[in-house]
Amino acid sequence: MTLPPEDTLLPVGRIIKSYGTEGQVMVAFQEGIADLLKRDEPVWLFYDSLPVPFFIQSLQAKGPRKAVVHLEDMDTLADAEEAAGKDIHIDPSRYPELSEEGSHPISEDGMTLEDLIGFTLLDQDSRTAGTIADVLDFSGNICLELSGSGALVPFHDDLLLDINPDNRTLTLRIDESLL
Repeated sequence: MTLPPEDTLLPVGRIIKSYGTEGQVMVAFQEGIADLLKRDEPVWLFYDSLPVPFFIQSLQAKGPRKAVVHLEDMDTLADAEEAAGKDIHIDPSRYPELSEEGSHPISEDGMTLEDLIGFTLLDQDSRTAGTIADVLDFSGNICLELSGSGALVPFHDDLLLDINPDNRTLTLRIDESLL
């Protein structure tokens, strides 16, 4: 298998957490991407800053943006937990349909709401509110679920103060009664 140039690999999702005990993982994808993935083309995860290919054994959609995925050679809970938080990449040259007119939206630097999973949520005073475990959509009202407490924090552009992808932090104006 030929290794594509690292700088051409395109992030299309993130492993949120392990799922079950046999190596399956819950993945948040950019919308429509899970339907496009090919079983005969690898997805790439970075380990020690190097891309490692994995073939999809099974993929079970859980809505438009999430799926339970079993990757080849990821057979234990420990394997799945080690992969949690890693981005899933594809070689866009192997997916010509991504560049076709009317294809699913995707960009190298555009963040989706699911990309915020795993970010540290900070309030307006730079205090840590928690880690974002999930992004929920209640009929157009977006809420961020915090791990541990399960607290729901509304997400809206008017409340957004800062997003720092390098530090993986999101700063929102948060009413103290929500935490």
